[in-house]
Amino acid sequence: MKQLAIQSIIQALSNREETVKEALITHEKLPILVHELILIELWREQILPEILKAKLMAGFCIYPILYHESTCINLLETVLFHSEAAETLGDAGLDLTDYCLRTLNYFTSATDFAEEDEEEGGEGDIKADTVDVDMKKQSESLLLGISMKCLTTVRYIIDNVEKLGNGLISRLVVSSDTPMLLAELIIRKPWRREYWKEGTIVEFDPTDNRWKDIDPSMRLLIGPTEVQAWLGLYLLLKNNRILSSYEIFDSRKNNLLKLRPYLNDLTLDQVPILTELQLFLNQLAISSGPFGPSRSPLLLEMVPPIRDALENEFEKNRKKILDACMREFVTGSKDVMIEKAKRLAASYDFDNFEAALPTIRQCASCGNDATKKCGKCREVWYCTRHCQVQHWDQHKKQCGNN
Repeated sequence: MKQLAIQSIIQALSNREETVKEALITHEKLPILVHELILIELWREQILPEILKAKLMAGFCIYPILYHESTCINLLETVLFHSEAAETLGDAGLDLTDYCLRTLNYFTSATDFAEEDEEEGGEGDIKADTVDVDMKKQSESLLLGISMKCLTTVRYIIDNVEKLGNGLISRLVVSSDTPMLLAELIIRKPWRREYWKEGTIVEFDPTDNRWKDIDPSMRLLIGPTEVQAWLGLYLLLKNNRILSSYEIFDSRKNNLLKLRPYLNDLTLDQVPILTELQLFLNQLAISSGPFGPSRSPLLLEMVPPIRDALENEFEKNRKKILDACMREFVTGSKDVMIEKAKRLAASYDFDNFEAALPTIRQCASCGNDATKKCGKCREVWYCTRHCQVQHWDQHKKQCGNN
């Protein structure tokens, strides 16, 4: 899974053919990723607290399970950038939306996320007196990074809501108040902490789950995480089908109008499309009375199939699952734990990820790194068109034979 996530990100960033995305869509594997995501979430909520009450012998085995949740949402976030991926989610789109909104609600309400102590050079070091406290901090740190990925995923889901059915629209604005959630995120900015006594500002970097210093002069600039929140809110409020299901009464109206000071010239220069949102808020400010339907249009509510099935399974086999996890992490022998540690070390060995990394080619003419290849034989690489022309006298015979 980790190799797939790395390969998908590299392909997306380097504008290469996205074979991972194509394979997941073609073989309809996205619902399986969502199933994995919900499964680990339930394990983290229902089983992990019980395990942490015991004296752990293999705390190092828990972290990869928690990290697997981050890997799943990371892969889903990368693939769902493409609108055709949303169509293959099917009913799993409801589970994924619920998962993201649950995580973002926790992200908004939680105030005690694990913050790493900073050492010289900006590096962080998680310090804990006990294994369970250390594991709790690692879990919260990962959850903070997951929350940021969930924010981007929700934005992609909102962008493709028409392809995912009417049930999802009611989920976003009737069962869950997503516009208010996004507005609260924009106002609170939980991904940023400002320490005015020290004159420092730190932002959470989800790529390596660390708080990093930023230049105070960049305080007014919108970061990539905040952009996703703004775009998600804009897409919700510009969609007439969504607005037809969403009543903007006085308290919602007041919360939305709190965003107007943030839509200044600097913000609009960075994200010009938000001019439309500014216009909507200005019109909302001068309107009177509630806006939208006076009663909920929700008659029947869809049940998220994956979460519901897994909750029933956990309820039936809770003791069996807990006993198995206790044997795995608490009561196992030392030799078994050492063997697990070796397997985990091998699975995260960087040499195993070489297949996912791009191959660096050399220009046949000058020897520099090459990104283009001959369009005819597709075997010889060049760094520029100029090098290809210069090398043609040598290459034409080989190219013709191919």
